[in-house]
Amino acid sequence: MSQETTVTEVLPRVESFQRIFHPTDFSGGAEPAFIHALKLAVNANALLEILHVDRHPESVDWEDFPQVRQTLAQWGLLPDWALPEDVGRLGIGVHKHLVGGNAPVDAILDHMDRYEPDLVVLATHHRDGLDRWLHQDIAKRVARISHRACLFVPHEIPGFVRRQDGEVALKKVMIPVAKQPDAQSAISWAWELTRILKCESVEATLVHVGNDNAVFDSLSFPNLEDWTWEVVVATGDPSAEILKIAERHNTDLIVMTTGGRHGFLDVLRGSTSEQVTRHAACPILSVPTGQSPYSTLEF
Repeated sequence: MSQETTVTEVLPRVESFQRIFHPTDFSGGAEPAFIHALKLAVNANALLEILHVDRHPESVDWEDFPQVRQTLAQWGLLPDWALPEDVGRLGIGVHKHLVGGNAPVDAILDHMDRYEPDLVVLATHHRDGLDRWLHQDIAKRVARISHRACLFVPHEIPGFVRRQDGEVALKKVMIPVAKQPDAQSAISWAWELTRILKCESVEATLVHVGNDNAVFDSLSFPNLEDWTWEVVVATGDPSAEILKIAERHNTDLIVMTTGGRHGFLDVLRGSTSEQVTRHAACPILSVPTGQSPYSTLEF
């Protein structure tokens, strides 16, 4: 069983994030992921698609979905009495999808194949694996099989978008660098995400765990007045070092490049990406190598 309701249609605008996809299980701890997805949709004038998979869809009410208008009103973007069509006046669209069944992974991947979102925003369970149905194996399959950019927001961690007013606190970005694949895609996506969110004075830290400093030679960096760049080289266990440096720098976002089953998520000894995702106290943006966020930025 599959149902869909269209709240608004997105207004015409050329932007890199035109279709944002957010799967949800309606749990309270997953709310930060929704908040991040909605903020990105507002800033990018994008279409936000929210998917819920349920064994008993007949018992689900559309009011069970994350409250878009209520949140936008709390942010001061809409009046409390706003109607669904008022959302469209902000330049965004909202589609809510209800799918019956007990195979959320298949439903997520099917949706991504059909609608080809530019960015997927997923809730991850902090410390103890992922959300009750978005567990680690599902997250890896989504990121690898879909070959699309995925923003993982830790369960019950506020992240860089404040729930109460939608303000963005994204100042420090960390980008791990490995020999293969290179981190150029991560650099481009990091800049594009912060551009859309109108972030200023960003501190970007490039981290390489190993002894091959040549990994930095092929990278190009945007020449932006409000960005500063730092290079950190460490030795030891990759996941432990990445987490340690992220904590020491009070990192707001980690951006990691993935090349599918042979990319950075695998180069770090298979389970390293899982450990980083499970233990990082900030959102992680996983981006496919070689994919551009359609930015016009000149390097």
